[in-house]
Amino acid sequence: MTRRPPSLLRTLVRSLLVPVAVAGVVGVMVVYLLVREEYDELQDQSLQAHAHLLLRLIETTADRPGGPDLATVLAAEAALLDATGASHIWLLDPAGKVIAATPGTDPARLPADLGPGLHSAGGMRLAVLGSGRDAERRLVYAVEMSERNEAITEVITGVILGFILLGMLSAAAAYLTVRRSARMIAALSDNISEKDADNLSPIDRRNAFAEFDPAIDRIDRLMARLEAALSAERAFATNAAHELRTPVAISLAHTQRLKAQLSDPATIATTLEVEQGLKRLTRLIERLLQMSRAQSGLGIAAATTDLAPVIALLLKELRDREPNPESLVIRPPAGAWLCPVDPDALGIILNNLFDNALKYRAGPGPVTVDASEPGQVRVANDCAPLSRDDLEAIKTRFVRKAGLADGFGLGLSIVQDLCAKSGCTFDIASPQPGSARGFAATVSLPLRKDTSPA
Repeated sequence: MTRRPPSLLRTLVRSLLVPVAVAGVVGVMVVYLLVREEYDELQDQSLQAHAHLLLRLIETTADRPGGPDLATVLAAEAALLDATGASHIWLLDPAGKVIAATPGTDPARLPADLGPGLHSAGGMRLAVLGSGRDAERRLVYAVEMSERNEAITEVITGVILGFILLGMLSAAAAYLTVRRSARMIAALSDNISEKDADNLSPIDRRNAFAEFDPAIDRIDRLMARLEAALSAERAFATNAAHELRTPVAISLAHTQRLKAQLSDPATIATTLEVEQGLKRLTRLIERLLQMSRAQSGLGIAAATTDLAPVIALLLKELRDREPNPESLVIRPPAGAWLCPVDPDALGIILNNLFDNALKYRAGPGPVTVDASEPGQVRVANDCAPLSRDDLEAIKTRFVRKAGLADGFGLGLSIVQDLCAKSGCTFDIASPQPGSARGFAATVSLPLRKDTSPA
């Protein structure tokens, strides 16, 4: 099973987006750790500062005669600093018992055995300070961690949303850029794939990046050399065939005149063999000229023409070659066949199929040429059915059916080339559809849609 090559667009997009996603996750983690550390440090400093200020206030006011009591000071502090009830303050005696606390504070939430400094317990952050005059008296200033965590969550949420937005914008920009580049490369690939023996023009560079220029230059030079070689080969075949036609025709004429003047049966038989050989050479020269025309680009006509009269003329010539209606069944076309195929190309295609059918027929069935269906000509002959390998082999140039000495193996090859260049469809089948014997060749022409039988 052939493995499908990976898509350039998907590969590039995946290669760009995966690192961006990983970088986003790592970035969020780094930001979280840094913000958490700095924010905790800032909040701890603020907590300690509030605790020191409150302790100083207690020492300078509540501890003096006539000053406010501790409960009033703590209530005022809690109301001033935090109206949400997220702050809790306890003042402990040397024995660790609560002397005073902010209103509404649950005594059970006060952790036991807290030394001076910062602590985290019971979902709170606590600052414990000892009094300057009495080191055994301690002030516990606590705030709920939920407030701090909520602030951290909001910051990280904003950072994540920012990274997501940045990632989406980066992904969209990367996708659009890569897709445009992939389309340019695909267009360049399509242009290169169009090159063949009939199209060796320079590659269109409008979709080429600068990095591709050296490779395109090399391909263009290679195609120029290949076109020169193919042109020289076609010119040689065409010129050689043209040059051979005249001397072969002259030799054939002299041979026929010589045969008419001879009386010895043995000499006449020898002359007849020479005549047959010259006729065979003439047919080979004709096939080579057809092959040269097929390779030179014959096929598509400049304008759409009605090909029905051309087909009718070819069928009339075929009837003249085989007048017996029992050996040849012809169904002529009906109506106009408007088609952009060159009439000369169609003539070469059909004449080769006619010759092939007459040459290879073997059996009681007639040769059938059916052009009754618009846009389709089907040529069939009776013979033993061919295997799948034989059907593929006879499409190859210079391959012919074994045991037949009068063929060259060029007819179907020429038909295939001209059909491919003219936009026609060429199909062969053996045995014939609906039969156990025979061979059928079908040519389908690219008729215009408004074509209809009369």
